[in-house]
Order: sequence, then structure tokens, then C-alpha cells
Amino acid sequence: MPASPADPDKPLLPRRMYFIAAGVAGPFFGWMFAYATEMGVAGWSIGALYAVPVAVSWYRPMTAWWITLALLALMTIFGIDYWRPWYLPEMVVQSLVLFTVAVTSARRVTATAFLITLGAGLLSALWTGTEGPYVAQGMANWALSPLAATLIGYGFRSRRLSTLRIAEEHGKRRILEERARIARELHDVVAHHMSIIAVQAATFPHRVKEAAPAEVLREFREINAAASASLAELRQLLGVLRGDRDDPAASPRAGLGALEELVESARRAGTPVRLELPERSAELGAALSHTAYRIVQEALSNVVKHAGGAPTVVTARLDGGDLVLEVVNEPAPAPASGAGPGYGLVGMRERVATLSGELFAGELSDGRYAVRAVLPQGER
Repeated sequence: MPASPADPDKPLLPRRMYFIAAGVAGPFFGWMFAYATEMGVAGWSIGALYAVPVAVSWYRPMTAWWITLALLALMTIFGIDYWRPWYLPEMVVQSLVLFTVAVTSARRVTATAFLITLGAGLLSALWTGTEGPYVAQGMANWALSPLAATLIGYGFRSRRLSTLRIAEEHGKRRILEERARIARELHDVVAHHMSIIAVQAATFPHRVKEAAPAEVLREFREINAAASASLAELRQLLGVLRGDRDDPAASPRAGLGALEELVESARRAGTPVRLELPERSAELGAALSHTAYRIVQEALSNVVKHAGGAPTVVTARLDGGDLVLEVVNEPAPAPASGAGPGYGLVGMRERVATLSGELFAGELSDGRYAVRAVLPQGER
């Protein structure tokens, strides 16, 4: 299979091409060694050896390169001299292997492999001591062929890396554009309406003609406080989307330490809630604490919307290396509101999945509804 442009560590040519080349090189070089050098049956064995690095180079280019050096040393040590026809198999096999090394390896590795190959070939020629113009011409052809293969392979690798960088930059730009679009929509729609709610709640006492009861004024102050807090978190999220601010998960405002305030807001909405926190909650990581806060926030929001007034218990405890969260509410005292299904549970499952945790949300056998999340502190 051909390599993907985004996979620069794989050979450029498809795997079957290497097997075809090995299948052709083995018999051809075997015939050359057997008859051109009058080696007989041994020549066919040597030809088969030269097919090995060709077949191996698709999987392990550097291993194939070491095999070519071993074959060169073998030919030199045993003094196989046949008018230097080894220039042809060495030239073909080493060129293909060096091309594959150049395509799949770093520049330093490629240059080192080529220089060692060139030096080994020169040492082989000096060892055998064969002289004559044909030897010099053969050596020149042999040296130029691996050099050309190495340069061509390096050119292909540079092009593939450049294509990969361009694709990554294009992908990052698309992501930034999409995040900016989401930030605009959140600002123009959600932030606009939340600002109106906050302003209306804050100015209500000044707009009524008669003095409003203290209970009503307290409710509007709480609405203003909730809207203002939501606006603050929304502005921080917009800053993250636009790349101007840090991740909100690192903010202490939305962590286990803020659960008391979150529970208190549910109580003011008419839902009796009891909170139990672990003693060492401050030692938990920011991402884990933030995820726990958001899970409890969404679970309490569902209780307020669908089971308003039902007694609820929020429990957070440490179990070994895990943080276990439980939000359990009694059966709803009144029929559930007509609010349609949203994405709260989907968001909770996604948050838990990012920490490799587990989530259960459903009705228990006694009619109560429970949300239970197990969040590991370290990597699982």
C-alpha cells in the first residue's frame, strides 16, 4: 500500500513494488553470478541473498541497509572477483535501499548511511586490488547511482514534510476560525440575553411603583447574582475560544472548592441539598476538580428542572486513587417540568471520558435518581 503524505516515516513506493523488485533481482543476479562468473550453483545463492535487503527495506530500511553492507563485506572477504560485475548488483540494491532510507529517515541518518556506504565501497576496491580503466569507470558509476538515489529520496521526504506542515497549518487555521465563529455566536446570543436578565433583575426595585416585598427583592438579587456569575464564566470561555485567556479548567472559581456556593444556589431555588466533601479535596488537580464541579452543576440543574423540591444529597469522596461523585435525589414531589431533552448527560459523559472515568446516570430501584461518576486522579 502506498504511504500517506501525512506519514513521512513510511516508504514512498507501495509494498508490492519492493516484492516485485526482489523477485526480479534474485533470479537475475543469480543468473549473472552463476554464468557470467562461472560460479555455478553458488551464484544462484548469492543472487538470492541480494534479494533479501530489497524485500526487507519496505519494513525496516535501516536493517536492509546493514544487510547491504554485510553483503559487500562478504563479497570482498571471499574475494569474489568477476571483472567487478558486483558493481551492478551493489549499484541497484544499494541505490534502492538508500532511496528508501532517505525517504523514511532524518537527514543526519541518511547522510551517515550514504557516507558509510561510499567508504565501504572504496575500501572494498582497495582490498581486492583490481586495477584498470573499467574498474575506475565501474566505481564512478556505482558511486553516482547511490548518490542520486539518496538525493532523490531526500527530496521526496522534504516535499512530504512540507505538505504535512501545510496541512497542519491549514487544519489549525480552520480550528481557529471555527472557534472564533462559536465565540461570536455565544457572545451575540447567550451573552446578550444574560446581560439583559442581569440588568432587569438589578433594576427591578427601581422600576416598580410600589415597594416590593423583601422576599421578592431577595429573589431578584439572586437572579442578578446568578446571571452575573454566568456572564463572568461565559466571558472567560469566550477568551479561551479566541486564544486570549487560559483554560477555564485551571480557574479555582469552578472547582470542588466552589461546590458550597453551587449547592447554596440550588437551595435558593427551592431544592434542599446536603453536601459531603472529602477532607483532601484541595489536593486534587485543577482539571479533575473542574470536571467534578461541572458534573455536579449539571446534575443539580437537572434536579431543579425535572425534580424541583426533591431532597438531594451530593457526595464526593476519595476511593483509593479515584474521586467518586454521587448526586442522588428523592422522587420528584410533582410531575417533571416540560423541558425537553438537552445535552447535559452527553456533556457529562464526554467530560468523564476525557479523564478515562466512568459515569452512571439513571433511576434506582427505589425510585430515586442518581448520577455517579468515578474520576481517576492519575492515568488509568
